[in-house]
Amino acid sequence: MRGIFLGIDVGGTHTDGVAVEEGRVLHKVKVPTHADLRECTLDALEELLDGINPRAVRRVVLSTTLVTNAVVQGDLEPTGTLVTAGPGISPRLLALDDRFRVVPGAVDHRGREIVPLDEEAARRLLDELAAAGIRVLAVAGKFSTRNPTHERRLAELAGDRFDFVALGHQLAGTLNFPRRIATAYLAAGAWRLHRTFVASMTDALRRFSVLAPLYLLRADGGTHAARTLANPAETALSGPAASALGTLALDTVAAETVGLDIGGTTTDICLFSAGAPLLEPQGATIGPYLTQIRALFTRSAPAGGDSWVRVEEGEIRVGPRRFGPPAALGGTHPTPTDALVVLGRAVGNRQRALEALAPLANELGTLPEEAARRILQAWAVEIAGAVRRTLDEVNARPVYTLHELLEGHRVRPARILAVGGPARAIAPYVEEAIGLPVTVPNHFDVANAVGAAVARVNAEVHAVADTARGYLSIPEAGVYEEIPASFPLADLQTRATEAVLAAARSKGELDPAAPVDIADVESFNVIEGFATVGRIHRLRAQIRPGILSRVD
Repeated sequence: MRGIFLGIDVGGTHTDGVAVEEGRVLHKVKVPTHADLRECTLDALEELLDGINPRAVRRVVLSTTLVTNAVVQGDLEPTGTLVTAGPGISPRLLALDDRFRVVPGAVDHRGREIVPLDEEAARRLLDELAAAGIRVLAVAGKFSTRNPTHERRLAELAGDRFDFVALGHQLAGTLNFPRRIATAYLAAGAWRLHRTFVASMTDALRRFSVLAPLYLLRADGGTHAARTLANPAETALSGPAASALGTLALDTVAAETVGLDIGGTTTDICLFSAGAPLLEPQGATIGPYLTQIRALFTRSAPAGGDSWVRVEEGEIRVGPRRFGPPAALGGTHPTPTDALVVLGRAVGNRQRALEALAPLANELGTLPEEAARRILQAWAVEIAGAVRRTLDEVNARPVYTLHELLEGHRVRPARILAVGGPARAIAPYVEEAIGLPVTVPNHFDVANAVGAAVARVNAEVHAVADTARGYLSIPEAGVYEEIPASFPLADLQTRATEAVLAAARSKGELDPAAPVDIADVESFNVIEGFATVGRIHRLRAQIRPGILSRVD
């Protein structure tokens, strides 16, 4: 893929942008992030395009905190939720708010209807939600990935009284009813906000004479054409995903590695094993919501360059609170960045930084320069502790890479790769605190934007063939059809490969070098009445998240 790739990552403190052409960074920018994400994104875009022919731009990829902020700040649109149940616990125990409604009707784990949908009750509940002013709707049925009939019928009954209806079976192909409810809920609640943002950004690109398609980075590190993204909640946690992809683009990551993205607000941690980032095994956690959204395994420590520093009981504490920019840049509270400025390792007003650190130095009984060094040591210790906790968490359960489950494998990193604005300055302190070599690559200061720029389109589908029932389902591709009793596993692999390629093409331009992986393959007999009546084949097909090119 030739041409210029633009990548923009909206972080908590700064919005970074890069222009990449054939594996080389042409231009990089950094602007302050503020409350209006659209404006700071446009600021970065305008600076990036300075001196670049906009018609030479091939793609624009945004990593944005839009949905994450909406969840944290309570700005999701009021959403009605309709669910149909099945065997097991009462779905009312899974209610996310007081707009949660249960419609009688159920299918079982093999997709067979065991309770017909109560359409009269459904109409009554839909009327009730519409009368209350609800305009977006989430619909989720237990085992709907095996048979979506009830979900589809509820969407038909909703009609044009609702502006958007999110159907759970279209958003994830695996079984997990509580997570599917939350996933559909977030998809509906963020729909209008996402739609407005995409329309605004698309219009802005055209005003800048950029005709290239707009992509959004998802939590699993894959890109998706913004205009066709059905679930905007997939863009939550895209910042840490951009960091992981930037790490892959800037370094070979051959050995097991800890990736650190040291920012102003947080330090994000990701892990690499078998040459690939680790995945969340069940799905992303977005605020209080456990979802089925595919995501890279990342953890955030509230210890960034702008975190509040103070002395408590004779010990230096870093974070978790942040009171704005460092004192050296006009802020009111001392931060690790102020310590860097005092020691000549960062740009800022040194006199203001000295004044901010003076009270801490007095409490510690030392000079400001020594207090600054001790602050950086304490910051590094905080980061090292977060890394150890992350490793303990991962090693307490099976490890998932983008390609496979590594059963019983323990992650033992041999090195740390640090990116983010303060990475080079803090690297020696982190190396001492954790006892592993720390590498800082080129373009470390805009690694997230690099990751966004070169992230490729990906897709994943889950396929199930039940020969006893004579039914095939590939939920992510909308495939639900009858099959013969003799349907073999090899045919399921073929169908899943076709489906995942089609799904990827629907998201944007597909990297021809990206292979299709077949993973998690299972095949077992169906026993009824002490006799084998068929087989169930299951598998997952994916075009794994990755990069279009290395970046030097």
